[in-house]
Amino acid sequence: MKTIKRAVLYARVSSDDRGKEGRNLAGQLEMCRDFALDNGWQIVAELSEDDRGASGASFELSELNRAREMAQKGEFDVLVVREIDRLSRKLAKQLIVEEQLNRAGVEVVYVLASYENSPEGRLNKHIRATIAEYEREKIAERMVRGRRQVVKNGKIMLHGNKPPYGYRLSEDGKNLVIHEEEAAVVRLVYRLYVEGDERGKRLSARSIATRLTEMRVPTWADIRGMFKKRGKGEWSWRLVMRILDSETYAGHWHYGKRNTFGGSKYNAREWWLTFDVPAIVSEEIWKRAQIQRKLNTSESLRHIKREYLLRSRVKCGLCKSSINCFATRPSSKELRYYLYYRCNGYMGNIADVECDLPSFRVDIVDHLVWNWVKDLLTKPGVLEHGLAEYQDGREQFCAPIRDRLVVLEDLWLDSKSQLDRVLDLYISGQVQRELLIDKKQQLESTLAALEKERDDLNLNLESESLSDSEIRQIVEFAAQIAEGLEPGNESFEDRRRIIELLDVRASFTVEDDQKYVDVWCFLGRKKLSIGDPTSQNEAHAIDCRCCSARSRRQPHRTCRRAPLR
Repeated sequence: MKTIKRAVLYARVSSDDRGKEGRNLAGQLEMCRDFALDNGWQIVAELSEDDRGASGASFELSELNRAREMAQKGEFDVLVVREIDRLSRKLAKQLIVEEQLNRAGVEVVYVLASYENSPEGRLNKHIRATIAEYEREKIAERMVRGRRQVVKNGKIMLHGNKPPYGYRLSEDGKNLVIHEEEAAVVRLVYRLYVEGDERGKRLSARSIATRLTEMRVPTWADIRGMFKKRGKGEWSWRLVMRILDSETYAGHWHYGKRNTFGGSKYNAREWWLTFDVPAIVSEEIWKRAQIQRKLNTSESLRHIKREYLLRSRVKCGLCKSSINCFATRPSSKELRYYLYYRCNGYMGNIADVECDLPSFRVDIVDHLVWNWVKDLLTKPGVLEHGLAEYQDGREQFCAPIRDRLVVLEDLWLDSKSQLDRVLDLYISGQVQRELLIDKKQQLESTLAALEKERDDLNLNLESESLSDSEIRQIVEFAAQIAEGLEPGNESFEDRRRIIELLDVRASFTVEDDQKYVDVWCFLGRKKLSIGDPTSQNEAHAIDCRCCSARSRRQPHRTCRRAPLR
């Protein structure tokens, strides 16, 4: 009895396929469906990638990943694709995906082309895949070249984005025009930053943001109805710095700053195209702002450096917001700074989030967490067991990447063998020189693509696991602690390094008016109680009406005023 093959149909579109005959998803699926039915196959699934963020050069495509998972489970026998560039426009990816499916017992067939399972058939397939990758690069190159030419011809290119704050697009769409109401805000920002306020005091970006928020000045996102984390009329120091940093306000808009083809985030300045727009501030004021920015940065380096062991590693257990590091002095006469961890939701830094989590003293929390870490490092067997479990977990995570590396290595060896045979034929003179040169170039292109993919995968593997050197640092530090290293001899840099290597994370909570720190890493987890009443009173001593701050749970120890609710 003849077995009916089970088929899965796969279609993909990219941004350059829009409007082209037969390139839409419905058209591709219809062609694949007719092809499968003509061959008497049973269609078990129809998978399609739309053009919203999908790229033929990426491995992380949801429907293609689903097809690979189904193949591993043996749920179908044939993957039907319209043509080779629908599966991939990147040679290395196309070869790896096909090889993975073949090893799972799945045959990949193309509606518009047939490739035999022979050296000639594989060579033709590689040539077609190389052409598809070449076309992808050429399309991107032509688009960039065309857009740059438009800018050179005197028309601004925003790619559908909104104009910068202070500007609107001209009626003919060729340039920017000044929007006076917003431009007045931009001039105010520069004046406060460079010349100072009404008392002549230069304000920082954070102070300017506070003043604009108090004035309820609408932001760029408010005016254009865009999503933002902060409330309406609330400015952040980053928005202010964006205005101060933009050369557009001095009359010079730049095109081509970001790198379209990957690599570094920005292109070299030589690649930028300068487009003249109406200036909101003078070039002299803009340059003075850049000088003042450098001065502010250099002066900030002379401030006292404060140490927060759990910086950027803590979450609020009540509202799930991030925890900020905060330093304050109860009075101007007291030289000592008190350091706290404080919820960003409590501080009002996140829109539509109100949190009642009190402040946590840095010295108390860091001391408790570090003692817990040292205890883990010195307990017999805990470190060895934890490292073993961590490596096992990482290994499971990296298994798919290693599988791709194995397939890639086999493909590389096969292509290298073909190249060696081509060179042997060239030396013997048995085949025409032109044919051999063409095939040699194709194989060299294949090898280069496979080698690049291999380097990328190896880089991903290295970033997903602890190196031998990092493991050795943890073990050596644990040995030092076990030998009686005094806390005074442990530098903050040493402690912070161990916290990062162990990937220590924490969460702050309050239960029945008792503060807790839930701390964990791959060696273990524990809920630590901050049970010292004196320390809690000190933590709330700065949070009362007499010092213009908020209090949450109890009055000030000195003035005994009622807490704010």
